[in-house]
Amino acid sequence: MEKKRGIVIAIFVLLLCCAGILSFGYRESTAEEGQAYEIKSYITEQMKADAYVSNAELCLLEEFTPQKIGNDADSIALATVLTLDNADPDASMVGMTNGTMLINQVLSGDLSKGQVINYSKPGGMMKMSEWEEGQPAAANQKRQYLREQSNASKDLNKTYINLKISGDIEIEAGKSYLVYLKSNNGSYEIIGLGNGLRELDVEQQSSRATVQTFNTSSLKIKNNETGEFESLENYINTYISNRQEK
Repeated sequence: MEKKRGIVIAIFVLLLCCAGILSFGYRESTAEEGQAYEIKSYITEQMKADAYVSNAELCLLEEFTPQKIGNDADSIALATVLTLDNADPDASMVGMTNGTMLINQVLSGDLSKGQVINYSKPGGMMKMSEWEEGQPAAANQKRQYLREQSNASKDLNKTYINLKISGDIEIEAGKSYLVYLKSNNGSYEIIGLGNGLRELDVEQQSSRATVQTFNTSSLKIKNNETGEFESLENYINTYISNRQEK
């Protein structure tokens, strides 16, 4: 499964939405044995149902192969997403989702089991008014014209846009993933799009999460192209060298 990397050239297809927002977060820490963390997300089911959806097609210079993102990553870990706190529209054309995750096991790098880190990830759901502040005036005027022509003019402070990147997946609170992380000013960016965030075949946590120790020999990870779950052990043996499980 291969993805590509480079400069984003985005063509957005917009659908109708209207919703609200909440924001949560944790400071970086290390969990004590048995310590439980609350699972939270600012995204509501109503927001998901009503949001404009914007799909970005990528024209890229390099492939997001496991080998490539493995070389770029500072750490590779099995982690549970604790929170989706917000999405920052100023970070890039597609924005960045921010939140916290709990490190369960470290396959490579200097993170520690039980550590809670701040993460960021390209794409996300945000207010249309905030997102359009960073977009070209001509593009905003065209969007407004199309809204008026379709009688879909909305209060943009109460309207949300869900920015998605082709080949990527949406991160979900309470789910556990194989994740590739790059240190960035005290936080960690999830790199590699769909190759850098692969869901583990374990039960999604609905309200609280504690540190888990996974049996990597029997655990499976999701192939984001086929939707099938594959052997994590085979993946580690094939792509993750100098394994340092903690």
